[in-house]
Amino acid sequence: MSQSPVSDPIQPPHAYTEPKKSNTGCILLGVGGGCLIVLLVCGGLIGTGVFGVFAMIKSSEPYTESLSRAQSNVELQSVIGDPIEASALVQGNINLNNDDGEADLNYSVSGPNGSATVHVIGTKADGSWDYSRMDATTADGTTIDLLVD
Repeated sequence: MSQSPVSDPIQPPHAYTEPKKSNTGCILLGVGGGCLIVLLVCGGLIGTGVFGVFAMIKSSEPYTESLSRAQSNVELQSVIGDPIEASALVQGNINLNNDDGEADLNYSVSGPNGSATVHVIGTKADGSWDYSRMDATTADGTTIDLLVD
């Protein structure tokens, strides 16, 4: 009997290799960062537009005239106190077409003793504003006409 030599080849030990790293985290970070930038840019544009509209309304004659009258009105001062300050927000609209236009505005004013809502309705013809309504309504429901001197 002959024996055949059994060859037991010696296998070299497997070298340690690190598992492949996934790029998923980098991709998600890139996509998320891109979306965040888009949201910030869009938000900035919208914010700029809103700020521009408020600035335009606050520089309009109906707003400035009504605020001036509210701040100098003795009856309103006696109810909400002095000084009278306007809030940052204005509701309503102003439509202008050359020397003609319309305005319908509401905004809050406040003093040390309370607050009121100013409402202005006016039309502009040939460059001159005419107000059909300009009053302040206090928290207790009292309406003070700001057109009366």
